[in-house]
Amino acid sequence: MDLAAVVGNIAVWIVLIFGCVYEEGQVKPEYLVFMWNAPSMIIVVVGTVVAALSSFPLEISAAMGKNVSKVFKAKNVPLIETLVIIVDVAKVARKNVLAIEDSLPSIENEFLRNGLRLVVDRVDRELITEIMSSEMKYATARKTTEYAIFKAMSSLAPGLGMLGTLIGLILMLQSLDDISTVGPKMSVALITTLYGSMLSNIMFIPWFTVLDNSKEAENVLYEMIRDGVLFIEKNERAEFIEQDLMNYLPPNLRTKYEELKFSADKGGG
Repeated sequence: MDLAAVVGNIAVWIVLIFGCVYEEGQVKPEYLVFMWNAPSMIIVVVGTVVAALSSFPLEISAAMGKNVSKVFKAKNVPLIETLVIIVDVAKVARKNVLAIEDSLPSIENEFLRNGLRLVVDRVDRELITEIMSSEMKYATARKTTEYAIFKAMSSLAPGLGMLGTLIGLILMLQSLDDISTVGPKMSVALITTLYGSMLSNIMFIPWFTVLDNSKEAENVLYEMIRDGVLFIEKNERAEFIEQDLMNYLPPNLRTKYEELKFSADKGGG
């Protein structure tokens, strides 16, 4: 589980609930009853989901559940692990490029494995660059489209909330002859707008942000792999490749990598 996403979502709901039940130094749990209205929830939640699903192709809509799970699953981009693999392969390739083939089955990253396969097959350098760049572009475009459904939902939810409020106001205006019902009906009408704003700001927008940041981190990994494969194709020294690709590591990971390298060198010595 992604601890930050889980804790963040729980914390924001706690703050919201506390704000609903706290009044003049006292906690009044009974106020939560006023915050619940089933028809309003149906209008916002079901309406938002249905409207979003109808706005995207079926294959994009089908991936929505999988992408929601990504928000709460810890998935660290393996920059350090991938850099180690590239450096090790570069050392092998320096002696014999064809020997890389023996390492391919053990490489889990498909993008790296396919790129090295092109090197083993002696594919032209420009074609390798074109193939890997195209694969990066299409992978990024696919994720951008899949994640866009959450951005759409963040816009649809407040709109559905306002629509529900208008429905409530219309129903309220039909019974103005009984002034005692105006207050309760107005409260119910406004709850729909509340639900729309809540779902947009504490669910859909944060989810989209998490997924979009994950996509950018994966793009960095793709770029590092592409450059590493091209360096190997050029038969560059492993030390040079390592030094250059370390620029893709953020400061904290770079420090960690240097510590691991120092420990390995010390142990080997």
